[in-house]
Amino acid sequence: MTRTSLVRLSQRDAAAAFALAERDPDRCTFIAGWIHDGGLSDSPRVPRGWLLGEMDGTQLLGLLYLSDSGILVPAVNTQVGIDEVIAFGQRQPDVVRVIVGERNLVETIWSGLERRGARARLVRDQLAFAIQAGDLRSDSALSLERATENDLDEVVHASAAMAREEARDDPEGRNPHLFRMRILERVRRGRDFLHRDLAGHLDFKANVSALSSVGGQIEGIYTLPEVRRRGLGKAGTATITRWVLSQCGRAFLLVNEDNDPARALYESLGYRQVGISRTLFVAP
Repeated sequence: MTRTSLVRLSQRDAAAAFALAERDPDRCTFIAGWIHDGGLSDSPRVPRGWLLGEMDGTQLLGLLYLSDSGILVPAVNTQVGIDEVIAFGQRQPDVVRVIVGERNLVETIWSGLERRGARARLVRDQLAFAIQAGDLRSDSALSLERATENDLDEVVHASAAMAREEARDDPEGRNPHLFRMRILERVRRGRDFLHRDLAGHLDFKANVSALSSVGGQIEGIYTLPEVRRRGLGKAGTATITRWVLSQCGRAFLLVNEDNDPARALYESLGYRQVGISRTLFVAP
């Protein structure tokens, strides 16, 4: 009997890995987009990273993505695969900085790492929501423009404010240069969108972190506090959702479980819950 193991995948594995992601869209929307945009061939269109396959001989059972900034996205399916992820984290204790994925899986992986001395800096429980083309229940629209490098200062400021508010994290305080460079890379990929008021001030933003036939993952939805309760959040979310659905037919996002207003907004637009998630920040 062949023992399940984690093997680094390459471009020749792209079709099999994408097919597996298609069968598991609620866990693999981001991974599918990364593969589709050339992640396995080191394309500049996606964040730099690696994709490991959970292999049983020649059969691909699951996937594990790791970005070069230490974001781990597990989508493994066997206990042996989970044990392999834990062993990987133990061998590379300074590599994994964030784990994000299906809650029970993240909890199991983290239990193994915690027993080996790892400590969490912050844990955020989230709900996964998705919507299919034809299910959007809103005609609301907001004029959105693609962010450019000229908008970088404002996008960085708004992204940091969102992190402080929703994740109780201060990325500008921890490593402002790295935070800025990550957002610059994202802006250059052309999937950050923003709205400005009549005076030219940014008041809403969102970005699409992944896009493929499996779906589009929407992140970073943020309305500045001083302009909330004016319908900007709903109109902006409806608009970015409509754009994603026009591209691929399915939109996916995560929302903090304790963010009742955001959950209500997404449900009012036609999103439905498809899973529970956890994002865990590892203490240095």
